[in-house]
Amino acid sequence: MQGVKQVLCLVRAGVFGLVLLLVTTMVTAAGISDYWHYDEYYRQHPEQRPWLAELTEAVRQRAEPVETDLQARPLRIAMVYPSLQASSYWPDSERALQQRLNQLGIRYHLEARYTEPNIQLVEQVNQIRELLDWQPDYLLYTLDSSRQQSIIERLIQNTDTRLILQNITTPLKAWGDRQPHMYVGFDHAEGARLLADHFGKRFPQGADYGVLFRSQGLISQLRGMTYIQSVPESHRLRSSYYTDSSRVGGRKAALQMLREHPELDYIYACSTDVALGAVDALAELGRADVVVNGWGGSPAEIEQLRLGGLKAVLMRMNDDNAIAIAEAIKRDLEGKPQPLIYSSDFVVLDDSMSVEEIQAYEAQARRYSAGGY
Repeated sequence: MQGVKQVLCLVRAGVFGLVLLLVTTMVTAAGISDYWHYDEYYRQHPEQRPWLAELTEAVRQRAEPVETDLQARPLRIAMVYPSLQASSYWPDSERALQQRLNQLGIRYHLEARYTEPNIQLVEQVNQIRELLDWQPDYLLYTLDSSRQQSIIERLIQNTDTRLILQNITTPLKAWGDRQPHMYVGFDHAEGARLLADHFGKRFPQGADYGVLFRSQGLISQLRGMTYIQSVPESHRLRSSYYTDSSRVGGRKAALQMLREHPELDYIYACSTDVALGAVDALAELGRADVVVNGWGGSPAEIEQLRLGGLKAVLMRMNDDNAIAIAEAIKRDLEGKPQPLIYSSDFVVLDDSMSVEEIQAYEAQARRYSAGGY
């Protein structure tokens, strides 16, 4: 649906490079069908499958250092991360990226800027403007909202910086062949389907449930709507709320949901912070009978799984996406072709698993960021 939105655009400013301006214009928010899904994209581009296989194998193996004479100078790597949240995904990714780059023998300078997710777009604009003045070789960013889409469109049209979009594996079809350098992360739709399968087995006779979305955007659509479409028909959706993606927002929405629908058997939460907020609400109401899932597998979620606040947690093999970025940079230096999308794996942890099983998955998922390598 079209509407008047605040969006961000890039304009040229003479010899001083690119300047980001905040303007008011018409923008159309993209829906799920406007993006290439992971398997769909590679069916359309089979020539990239060998490149993906090579990158995937490199991620799984120990680092093989790059030839030292391939670098004339240290690379400049900039990142704008929405990491000011309870989820450890972004800081873990930063740590894993640096460690893998170091092991690969790649010389680099890293400049990082941080914001809260989805609510500090103007600050993100200022951060990108500052970092572009530094003329980075790579810029790591993300895509969730129509405003971020507008930023990215101007970046890929007006700068030679290689743009890597993280935490998204669905290229926008409208960009055609003019895509960012790479998409790296985890297939949100696949994760939603895995949790739908889990809840279907946990409640084989059917259940009443509610959905707590993140803030409105692509990730909420992929995680939330895919779940609703994938869960068994005997599971009845009674309520759904968008939140501001925060723990406080998740708690408020869960409290309201349970006051309106106390019959709920479970709440499907679409992010770490929202899940932890739902756990807070259940504790406040004394509702230990309502099941809540985690989405991501951060240490805070694993702790709640051990304590019983969460009954299931979808864990990403978190460090894989950062390792993939490092290995993709190495491929660049070596002049090798790149696959457009890299997506890593999930596993569903639940309250039937032993402490040892959970710890083994944790060690695998955060093999760099937890100090294992």
